[in-house]
Amino acid sequence: MKILRWVYGVLIFLTGLLLLLISHSYPAFAIWYAAYIFPFFKRTIGWFFGLFPFSVFEVSVILIVFGLLAGIIFTVISLCTALGRIRLKKYIKTVPLALLYALSALFLIFVLTTGINYNRESFSYHVGIEVQDSSVDELVQLYLILVERAEILSEQIETDASGHFVLGRAGLYAYASQAMYDLNSLYGGLGSFFPRAKAPFLSRFALSNSNINGFFSPWTMEAHYNGDILGQSIPFVITHELAHFAGHMREDEANFIAYLASRNSANIDFRYSAVYMALSYTLNALRPAVGSQAYIELFGLLPGQIRRDFAASRAYWQAFQGPVADIAVRANDTYLRLNQQEDGVRSYGRMVDLLLAYYRNAGKISVE
Repeated sequence: MKILRWVYGVLIFLTGLLLLLISHSYPAFAIWYAAYIFPFFKRTIGWFFGLFPFSVFEVSVILIVFGLLAGIIFTVISLCTALGRIRLKKYIKTVPLALLYALSALFLIFVLTTGINYNRESFSYHVGIEVQDSSVDELVQLYLILVERAEILSEQIETDASGHFVLGRAGLYAYASQAMYDLNSLYGGLGSFFPRAKAPFLSRFALSNSNINGFFSPWTMEAHYNGDILGQSIPFVITHELAHFAGHMREDEANFIAYLASRNSANIDFRYSAVYMALSYTLNALRPAVGSQAYIELFGLLPGQIRRDFAASRAYWQAFQGPVADIAVRANDTYLRLNQQEDGVRSYGRMVDLLLAYYRNAGKISVE
């Protein structure tokens, strides 16, 4: 019986691994899974944990940390007495098996809610665009399109006394869900159910110090955003994490979905956030492509509002630079590479390729 318990634990892990390997080797399986099986988890796990106004994932992590500390204290106290050592010996015998079941179950849930979807169809398929190699001239055209849009939106947003963007918090989650719902109505591929995104209580301590704007929890299917970051990024980050909830796990895809959803939102803050973030990624692509002098000239075309908000964002993140942030970035980079995103953290910027394809398909970028 004891051996069977170990076998069952291993089988749980192997089931997850097999499903992951099948989805990687046969993308058609991942596409079928995303269309017919994955929605079940959104409507059950996602719906249930979405009922809580706080992050269940955050609370769970905190409880686990305190549980580990309690376990250490219990171990130390038990070692001090003979009876305690006997009890500790019996306790330790159960730990490896319990750990096997816990880790295997967590891995299987990850595969079912997240891992398989890394191999599904691209959202660009639903939009009807195809990514191709682009010239520097096309990249500059995209930048100018975004600058023109930014000029219009900069005149419509609310600002504080220092001229910085002020996010309207009222109805934030409703606008995010509606933006995603509208995008699904236009292209499909997202589903029609989107729970509220959540800002962890420890956003500044845990997320900002780790250089994290937001994250998606595979085990509770909660979309999280860093509630401490500056407002101009928040609408985009929320829709990015909701894109993960919808089953699009690749970061460039989630960024592209966030841009399209926020860009077409009825809320001005979402539209501004979309162009703000798109300009940020496009400028990062322009810097090595055009040279320093041309980059300075192009940067000078930005509306003053965008430049002020860029400066505020740089100042905010500069305060959190350090070894913790470096470790977190490397960990995220490794995680992305393990999930078939060969560019690691640079995959976020691949959204620019999708934007180029989108505007090229719309006839707004000319190909020479």
